[in-house]
Amino acid sequence: GVQGSGWGWLAYDSAKDSLVLTTCPNQDPLASTGLIPLLGVDVWEHAYYLQYKNARPSYLKEIWKVVNWADVAARYEAASG
Repeated sequence: GVQGSGWGWLAYDSAKDSLVLTTCPNQDPLASTGLIPLLGVDVWEHAYYLQYKNARPSYLKEIWKVVNWADVAARYEAASG
């Protein structure tokens, strides 16, 4: 998991034709890994502090209720083509 600030990613690895769960610290871009982003979850404190204060687990529990899975699926279809 991400300690401190960063991002959690669901990505597509075209070299292995597979889905990957990975993280990037701070503002490091996923593109530098060669993976294709499908869904990113911002776990920097600024993403959740106003609503969740220091309760990152609560934010992560709730984020799944607003993910646009149709968009994620379309990104996957485009990437895996």
